[in-house]
Amino acid sequence: MGDRLIFQLGTNNWQRGGEFAPGSGILHEAHHRAYNEIDGVRAYSMYPSRVQRFREEDVRVFELDHDIPICESVSPVSSYRWHAMSPEEVDAYRARLTREVTAFMDEVEQNTGDEFGLAIAHHAFMNPVVMRDVIAARVEAGKPRIPLVCFVHGTELKMFAKEQAGQEPEEFPLRFLPFMQEETIFPGGVDVVASISSEQIEAFEAVFPEFPRDRVVLSHNGYNDRVFRESDADPTRALAGLADDVPEFDAVVAFCGKFADWKRLDALLRAAATYEREDRRIVTVVAGGGPEEQQRAMRDLVAELGLQRVVFLGPRQQEDLATMFAAADVGVFPSYREPFGLVFLECMACGTPVIGADSGGPRDFVTPEVGVLVPETDDRQALADSVVAAIDRALDEDWKHTKGPGAAAYAREKFSVVRQVSDLLAEVDRLTTD
Repeated sequence: MGDRLIFQLGTNNWQRGGEFAPGSGILHEAHHRAYNEIDGVRAYSMYPSRVQRFREEDVRVFELDHDIPICESVSPVSSYRWHAMSPEEVDAYRARLTREVTAFMDEVEQNTGDEFGLAIAHHAFMNPVVMRDVIAARVEAGKPRIPLVCFVHGTELKMFAKEQAGQEPEEFPLRFLPFMQEETIFPGGVDVVASISSEQIEAFEAVFPEFPRDRVVLSHNGYNDRVFRESDADPTRALAGLADDVPEFDAVVAFCGKFADWKRLDALLRAAATYEREDRRIVTVVAGGGPEEQQRAMRDLVAELGLQRVVFLGPRQQEDLATMFAAADVGVFPSYREPFGLVFLECMACGTPVIGADSGGPRDFVTPEVGVLVPETDDRQALADSVVAAIDRALDEDWKHTKGPGAAAYAREKFSVVRQVSDLLAEVDRLTTD
């Protein structure tokens, strides 16, 4: 009794029940657990899934009979975009989600005797609309209005930006940006906006310039420090536990990410075509998945390039990713304008330096002490050449031992999830307390 109750509404599934999750789903789950580690705070969450049917005291699944609607790009569990839904389907989704959120919140308050004091909607699209409506109905019923925070991610901003710019009009007709403007959410419905990187904040401001800048909070992503940590396990044995027939190696390059074009796995594979010709035996270990055509394209590229030391692990749970990162000499993630780059932190936390592209969220935290960002370019071969040079430098200078321990310490000190959500709550309280 007397605890602060927080309700979170997620857009993507959590990584449970054998179902893999995109980054925003992993972030939502991590935040949920972290809030519940803070004294005097209890968090409750709802998220959608076609597969999962969990019903727990603090977690409910918004059960779907179709894939999770997504805004742009691909996710590990869906390629079903909002633009593929009819107006009637979107309205029905919104109405049912509003009912189920309301029912869950009412049930929690009845069972606990406490009232919710804060709501958090993930993604700047349907969820803040639903939470705005739920909060308004609660006020009409005589309950106090609670602040609404929107945690902005990357895909919905890309969708809005494409609509705004008239890019790919057949795929992204001007539909949902006008919807959000007519709903007057930013501003009008949301009290505070939070995002994981400065670049995402800039992208949000480009789409919703009317929202007050002083109510936008930078909330650097946190990683699961109970899973991602340094290990003294033998790399050969560690990788043998993840895959059969791992080639003998002198060094390991690790990649993790969904098979989407902007992740630019192809650039790393083209880099491998160069460093596989070196005397040093480097194995490239790739974790992740995506649409079958994307997976097939990457495997075809491996064959085209004649690569002999690439190991595809497929999608993996966090424990396996931690094993892979700890066994690696360097993690390479050459994404274009990565919204934040949680895999960078997870890799660093395992004592492994990182290499990425000089764009997006990693610019906020990848310093020379933990790795390097190579020049951004649209030329995939030029990017591959820069990656090769960075990998060679990392191995020649033994970054695993000279930068790895510092990378792990930096991640622990600055980017634990509890630290992230505690700082976020402090900022929300500062901005919403009269």
